[in-house]
Amino acid sequence: MRKIISVIFTLLFFLSIVWADISVTPYGAVSVVSGSCFLLKTKDLKFIVDCGLFMSDEDRFTNGLVAEYGNAKSRNLQFQTELLEAEALFLTHAHLDHSGRIPLLIHKGFKGKIYSTQATKDLTLSLFGNGNGFDLIERKWFWSKDQKEKSRNTGGRVTAHWVAGCERNVKSVEYSDCGVFLKDLEEKENVKFLLCKRCCREEVKKIESRFIVLGYNEDIKIAEGVAVKLINAAHIPGSVSFIFRIGSKKILFSGDLGSGYSRFNGEFDIPEKVDLIFIEATRAYEESKIDARQYESFRNDLKRALDSGKTVWIPALSFNRTQKILYELKLMQDNGELSKKIPIYSVSPSANFITALYQKEIGKKDIKHGNLTLKSRGGWFLIDIYQKGSILPENVKLKMPKSYGVQMILISSSGDMDKGRSKQLAPKMLERSDVFVMIVNYVNPKSSAGLLLQDKNPHCRVESIAEIKKYDIFSDHADFKALQKWLSKQNKDIKIYIIHSNEKDAQDMVKLLKGKDWQKVRTAKTEETINLCI
Repeated sequence: MRKIISVIFTLLFFLSIVWADISVTPYGAVSVVSGSCFLLKTKDLKFIVDCGLFMSDEDRFTNGLVAEYGNAKSRNLQFQTELLEAEALFLTHAHLDHSGRIPLLIHKGFKGKIYSTQATKDLTLSLFGNGNGFDLIERKWFWSKDQKEKSRNTGGRVTAHWVAGCERNVKSVEYSDCGVFLKDLEEKENVKFLLCKRCCREEVKKIESRFIVLGYNEDIKIAEGVAVKLINAAHIPGSVSFIFRIGSKKILFSGDLGSGYSRFNGEFDIPEKVDLIFIEATRAYEESKIDARQYESFRNDLKRALDSGKTVWIPALSFNRTQKILYELKLMQDNGELSKKIPIYSVSPSANFITALYQKEIGKKDIKHGNLTLKSRGGWFLIDIYQKGSILPENVKLKMPKSYGVQMILISSSGDMDKGRSKQLAPKMLERSDVFVMIVNYVNPKSSAGLLLQDKNPHCRVESIAEIKKYDIFSDHADFKALQKWLSKQNKDIKIYIIHSNEKDAQDMVKLLKGKDWQKVRTAKTEETINLCI
């Protein structure tokens, strides 16, 4: 009997190895929202899906995870050898928690191509050109000694260079002793550094050559027996879900999914039937009450606040959320619902950088007068946006106001009020009874904005007397109702793994899906090998 059991056990073990020709290993975006990175392996090939930054603000709000896996800084610097050996990287969209570690990946030896939509390529390269991602790389830096000494008196930033061609333009050059991270160099030199834009452009040229642009809804062969299809995720311009077909099996990575109410990107496409799903659960709410009527609620509340003489402050995410708000204000002006005499300020440099990219895209005449939608190869937006010709209100100023004493609409980043211009503005705005605060994105319950919504005093150290209200209609993420729609073509017995969510929200999503008869659903685990038998 023992011999028979031993033979059966050996046979089952052997068969599991033979059949497990496809596997997925998560290296990020499990138990946390950020750091998206997944390795898809076939018998002979390796592919990466996303290579994003772990965000440091999640460390403050995550119980136990930092102790177990290290903080965001240390996790951002870790790359397993099999990631560096991958043949290609597939990028769902341009947000830095999905794309931000690509420069470091390449620096460490990744040789593969990068597949994405045109919009994702353009946006990602623009973000890199603005310096994002390059500060993670240890380099031998150089800078102007004169500029450094001046900055110590003025508080200004010092330009940090690393491309040899810049040396002839730098007076009184100083060098770092060895390869060092920029943050560590700042501590040593006691100054704040700013990455050289020319050096960034030189790096971007190298990264750009890696990109291969793909269109939506095409079956594209990427290797023998392996194909991929991109479907519209409607999260931000160019965002996709990936369906990989390996032999007879299909694996689906959701990326981030839109709410379905975006004026920029419309509704996501519902994926075909597959064999394994990795699905985001950033918004694990059974009923978030998002519907189109909230646009009207936002407009009515804004008009009411302005009519009563209040200043409206809108802390918003810099990428896509600020632009949505600006466009909504433009539509209100176009409809005569908002006076063009009310000053509008967008004050965050990072948000204004993205706004300029959106405006540049909308201004392309060949697209503006064509019949393009998000599903087309070239367009970032729905055709309505191109027909409008701009997303900006007529009187908007993309800078800080000289004074906050006059009535205005003020838009700033971050949405949590815990960093950037929003953190600077919070003490000024919250202590005023003539300010109406409109929260337009998800906020962590433990953040300043989250505490304010719970009528608790946040850590911005002021007693808030401003009126505050939250609006979910501008969300870039699908709620539970939308996720069910996205899953509507799948069999109920399919294996589903929850990603892009903190541990509590992921467990909540498991319970919600099981309550709707999805029985093979669970949370993904970091570096867990998930096999799919052929």
